[in-house]
Amino acid sequence: MRSLLILIAVFLIAAAIVIAACQPLQPQQPQENKSAEGAECVSDADCGVGGCSGQVCTTAAEAEGLITTCEYRTEYDCLKLTSCGCVEGKCGWKETAEYGVCLDKLNSQ
Repeated sequence: MRSLLILIAVFLIAAAIVIAACQPLQPQQPQENKSAEGAECVSDADCGVGGCSGQVCTTAAEAEGLITTCEYRTEYDCLKLTSCGCVEGKCGWKETAEYGVCLDKLNSQ
């Protein structure tokens, strides 16, 4: 009798595990909403250019009052070949072929 009770208990536990594992999956959120969680931006409009030489790409709110030292570096010219925007949930300069070539030319000098 005791072994029958143990067998029934094991069966009920196994059945509970199987039932719990067979619950329907929660629908996935759209990718845009996933990237918004913990992100500083979700679109290019959330980002802005700041700094004395326009060399910093950050959130639009931070860019508005951003103060940096007023120095100019030749690589800042390369920024004209790209744009500040939302890249994988963070504000940053977008990689373009022209921007990369410009930086490569400067680094090889």
